[in-house]
Amino acid sequence: MQRGSLKAIRFRGAKVWRAQWREHGRGRSRILGRCVDLCRGDARAELDRIVAVVNGREASTLSKVDTLRQYAENEYLTQKTREWKASTASTTEQLIEAYLLRQLGARPLAAITRRELQQHLDSLAGAGRSGSIVKHVRFQLQAIFAMARGDGLITVNPTDGLVSPRCKRPPDKTIMKLSDVPRAQMALEIRERLIFQMALHQGMRPGEIVGIRIGDITTGAVRILRRIYAGKVDEPKSWRSRRPMPLTQQTELVLRQYLELTGETRPDAWLFPSENGITPVDYRNVWQDRIRPALAKIGLGFLNFQILRRTWSTEFDVEGKDPHTRAALAGHSVDVAENVYRQPKPEVLRRAMDEWSKRLQ
Repeated sequence: MQRGSLKAIRFRGAKVWRAQWREHGRGRSRILGRCVDLCRGDARAELDRIVAVVNGREASTLSKVDTLRQYAENEYLTQKTREWKASTASTTEQLIEAYLLRQLGARPLAAITRRELQQHLDSLAGAGRSGSIVKHVRFQLQAIFAMARGDGLITVNPTDGLVSPRCKRPPDKTIMKLSDVPRAQMALEIRERLIFQMALHQGMRPGEIVGIRIGDITTGAVRILRRIYAGKVDEPKSWRSRRPMPLTQQTELVLRQYLELTGETRPDAWLFPSENGITPVDYRNVWQDRIRPALAKIGLGFLNFQILRRTWSTEFDVEGKDPHTRAALAGHSVDVAENVYRQPKPEVLRRAMDEWSKRLQ
């Protein structure tokens, strides 16, 4: 419980009493009156009345929010889900429940220490959790306790000084050999071939592919205006994801053939409708039931949408396209394009070293 501070200062040509205290974690101040009109004892009594109200209000708030689970569910998630997309909210809520609240949810919010949180992160790493999960848990801890401190529920943020423990090495990220592309395409029916090519030739996300309507198709390109996530029509993943996507000649040819077979021309119709014709097809079902079995027969059953998108980013780099161009086409930031999707090919690394060797001669 705070007492506040009282100080005589010069203000607008007169000596006055300035009171200072904290409310909801933020500094507050007020001029109580001139020193010639108000003695120190009266000024102190006025500050005590102000602080008593604040202390009573914050004590009442603390009694309502006792545990980490109560605060995370009633305050943090309630506030954050206002700005998160449905996909972000779903995955983040699952992560917080599985890796935070199940272990620490019953602990009093103000009693949790940095040592306790560091031990929790270390235990996740020791249990074989990926570096990505540990990093996300640490980020959510920092965000939760920063908000709690802003609300005045804690005076010290226990996440200050947390470090990410060393986690298991992630597996090597696979890409597809371009020599396998023709036979993969020939193994697929025309609808699945078009989906496959949009993922590999254009580097599109699967939710973006099945989110295309006939009216989104223009000459030589498609406009990415939406995506399908968990069966629901949603906004693109980020503002960068809303973009025109030029088509390769091969994809445009298959697209024209596909449209001729379906005969669909309504602008609001889905390019890849489900059996009822009203909703778009579920790309997971298409991959599991149609694409993967066909690819498995020719030894390419390991492929998935992420590998196709990664292959596009890697091979597009070989063509000498600058990072900003690749990122703009992929619909994400340059950092993600360079550090997540693009994989260094051995022949590219060898060529770079050979060029460096020539400069040293």
